[in-house]
Amino acid sequence: MNELQQALALQTNVGPDPASVVQALLAAFVLGIIVGIVHRWSLPNRLVPPKLVASLALLPVVTALVLHVIGNSLARAFGLVGALAIVRFRTRLRSTWDITFIFLSLAVGIACGVGNPAAAALGTLIATLAVAILGVLPGARPQEELVVLRCDVAAYQCGEAQLIPAMEKHTLKRWLKSTRSMRFGESLSLNYCLLLRKNASIEALTRDLAALEGVERVTILSDDGDTGT
Repeated sequence: MNELQQALALQTNVGPDPASVVQALLAAFVLGIIVGIVHRWSLPNRLVPPKLVASLALLPVVTALVLHVIGNSLARAFGLVGALAIVRFRTRLRSTWDITFIFLSLAVGIACGVGNPAAAALGTLIATLAVAILGVLPGARPQEELVVLRCDVAAYQCGEAQLIPAMEKHTLKRWLKSTRSMRFGESLSLNYCLLLRKNASIEALTRDLAALEGVERVTILSDDGDTGT
C-alpha cells in the first residue's frame, strides 16, 4: 500500500457539525453581499449586470460549501478536481476590476469554509477601505473610463493640432496609438487612447470633435473594445 492509499484508508467519515456549517454559510453569504455592494459602489458610472452582483454574493457560499464537503478527505478533493475538469466557463468579464472581486469572493468563501470567518470579515473590511482610498487617488479611480478614439480627418484640412484642444477639454491623459493614411493620402485615421475626466461625457467629446472642420468621422470604443458612440 503506497502513501496515498494509506492516507485514504485513514480518512475519517465524521462530518462537520451542522450548526458550524450553517454559521459558515450564513457568514459567507453576508460577506458576499457586502462584496457585491462594494463592487457596485466602486463603479457608479457603469451599468453593472445584476447577475454579476448576485454571483459575487453567492460565490462565497458555494466555495464554503465545497470546502465543508471536502473536509480532510483526499478522495473527495481528487473527485472534485475531476468533476471541475469537465466544466468549461466561457463567461467573459469586462475588466480586471471585475476579476479582482471574483477572487475576493472566492477568498471570503475559502476563509469561511475552513472555519475562519473572522479572517474573511477582516479581509472584506480592508478591501473596502482599499477601494475607498483608490476612489480618491487620481489616475487610480476604478470609475475612470479608458476609451479608444478613432478620428478620420481630411489630410489637408485638419490634423492633430486641431484635435488636441477638444480632447484636452474632456480628458486627463491621451496618447497617440497609430496613424494611417486612407484614400491615397486624402484622409488620415488617428487612433488615440484617452483617460476621461471625472465628469466628462463621451457624447460631448464626440460632438466637439465632429464639429471641427475637416473631421469626417469620430468613433469611440470602450476599454473592452465595445463601441461606445
